[in-house]
Amino acid sequence: MKKQFTMLHNQQGFLLLHVVWIILIIFLSIHFLLSQYQTAKEIVHNQLYHIEVETLSQMAYQKARKEIDEDEISSSFQAIYDFPQGEVTISFRKELDENIYILLFIKQKDSKHVYQLNKPFF
Repeated sequence: MKKQFTMLHNQQGFLLLHVVWIILIIFLSIHFLLSQYQTAKEIVHNQLYHIEVETLSQMAYQKARKEIDEDEISSSFQAIYDFPQGEVTISFRKELDENIYILLFIKQKDSKHVYQLNKPFF
């Protein structure tokens, strides 16, 4: 006579409890991985957005350094550079210690936000 495995043939539901725990662990793992994926996707989107703003500021800054002489700089001077990713408006500010700062106002094509950066010019 064959011996039967008692775990599979008793009617007390002992095996069902283990199956429920395994399914719960699997569902929790899937939920954790999906939330982690969505968070990583949002972080990458924000990093790309930040890189685009930095790229616009660097392109405008380098273009301004090539085109504008230090003699032309006044507090009322303003230049607008239009790039495919957005528009950058440049103005200048002189401080009391004779340092010249460039003000960059960056507006991307897809966004309503305007970012402002201050850098020393020369």
